[in-house]
Order: sequence, then C-alpha cells, then structure tokens
Amino acid sequence: MNTDYTFDSGTDLGRFQLDHLSLLLDGASRDFIGEVAAREGQRCLELGAGNGSIAAWLAERVGPTGRVDAVDLDTTHLDDVPEVRVHRHDVEEGPPVDGPFDLIHARLLLMHLERRHEILESLVRELAPGGLLVLGEFTRPPTVPFEAPTESEAALYHRLLETTIERIARPAGQDYAWGYEADRAMIHAGLEGVETAEYRHTARGGSATCRLISNYARQFTPALTAIGWTEAELDRIHALMSDPRTRVGFFPFVCIRGRRTLDG
Repeated sequence: MNTDYTFDSGTDLGRFQLDHLSLLLDGASRDFIGEVAAREGQRCLELGAGNGSIAAWLAERVGPTGRVDAVDLDTTHLDDVPEVRVHRHDVEEGPPVDGPFDLIHARLLLMHLERRHEILESLVRELAPGGLLVLGEFTRPPTVPFEAPTESEAALYHRLLETTIERIARPAGQDYAWGYEADRAMIHAGLEGVETAEYRHTARGGSATCRLISNYARQFTPALTAIGWTEAELDRIHALMSDPRTRVGFFPFVCIRGRRTLDG
C-alpha cells in the first residue's frame, strides 16, 4: 500500500473511523454484493478488511463449507472476527493466498494505491471462472455545506475540505476520480456484466457522518497545523460538525462489480 497512506487504523481515532465507516457503508456494500454473490460454500477474499465487519458477514453467508480470507496492513481489529482467516499483508505484493476466489471485495483500498490498474488486473486473474470482483470507492464530495450557521463557518468548512483533498490526500496518492474510472478498467481487464451503483447522502451536525468528518480533521491535525491551520479554527470545525444547524454532503460512495467469464 502507498507508504504515505493518510490514516493509521491502529489508533483510537483509527478504530473510530473504521467503526463509523462500517456504520455508514456496510448496508450499501452488503446490498451490492448480496444481489449476486457470497453464497454457501464459496471462497471469498476481503481486501482492506478494516474492522472485519464485511468479512464476518461473508463468513456467515458462505457457511462452514466456504472460506473467507481477510487481508489488511494492520490487523489490529481483525483478531476477534470468527470463522475468518486473517492475513497481515500488503496487497501490492499480491494476494497472501492463491485463488481461485468466487468473490474478491475491496472497499476504499484501490483509490489509495498508485498501481491500482495493475493490481485490479492481478485480482481478476485470481477469480474463479464466473467469479465476481466488487470494489467500493469514495469520490470527491461537495465541499460547500448545504447549510451552516454563518457564512464564515461555511467558508471554513469549504477551506477544510479543499485543503485536505488537494494538499493532503491527493499528494498522498488518493484518487477521487478512480471510482468513476473503475468500471472501464474492469471491462479492459476482461470482466463482463460490469455494473455501477452510486450512493449519496447528506447529514446534520451531530450525526455519525459529521462525527466521522470531525474524526478525519483530528487525524489530519498535524498536517493541517503544519500548513497554517490554527487550534481555534480546528475547534470551530469540531463545533460545526456537532451543530444540528449544519448540513453537509458526505463522500459519494461508488460500488462497481464485474464477473470473470465462465471460460476464464
């Protein structure tokens, strides 16, 4: 994985992030996977497994005759996930175990990796004939709040998102265009039946979504202060994310899937 990966999931802030991402995204991920994959007896590979919520759900779906391998650079939060084989591993070095897999799922992973096209093609090669590759990625969010208590706070929020995206996340290798490019990359890699769904939502201050945005700002604090943000400005951001008069749009979440041909 990119050595400049922006977040450290091994910290308390990282655990908060993973748990809130599960709360916000697991429903969409399960719906998108569950329409067509993860059935009794299948073999699944979960990349960037985070806190293991999707890996645990997959294990329930495939049952005792199936198998789920969960992979992450930091497996701190995967130790207590039952019926899942856990691998501390860098996906840029290839899968930790050989396929073929009936399902490979990666959420908020390839958007961080500069070799994402090459890695996608390597994952396609690990699919069984008829196997499914499913990705979930963030794309660029609205940077202007839909509602804020004052114009100055709206401007501060806009500045926060522009700064974190353009001066922190993008230089660290995050690509917010990838979510819209992945379907074409899947087709180029030879997958068929490629489909995409996009999930958007707005949230009020004090919600799980706004608490997560505040958490991101806390994780970015050293980088933000290094480029001129003050403690008072960051305190205003946290207060804004707790204020029910605030309404913001979260990162659009794009899910993409494609299937390897039966003749492989």
